[in-house]
Amino acid sequence: MSASHVNRLTLEACLVDKTPMRKNLAGCPIVELVLTHDSMQTEVGSPRQTQFEIAAVAMGDAAMAVDACTVGAYYKVQGFLNRKSLKSVKLRLHITHISPVID
Repeated sequence: MSASHVNRLTLEACLVDKTPMRKNLAGCPIVELVLTHDSMQTEVGSPRQTQFEIAAVAMGDAAMAVDACTVGAYYKVQGFLNRKSLKSVKLRLHITHISPVID
């Protein structure tokens, strides 16, 4: 394992789906959601179109913030990546902060 343990992601994305807020066994609010991103990036000096969909989850205060968000709107999200479960290799974004994108 490297000396650096940085795992932070900041992304502007469209909220395309979210589950109703629920609580886990410990009573912590949870919302699962799906985000899409579409942008132009530069790679090796050339433009590259990026388009993807990513599964995400928000817990606690972040879940309450996501619960108030509007499907179809754009948001700046911050968080970290982790496996979806202990036995899964699929990645999921764990949202720690979300705010609307102001045009």
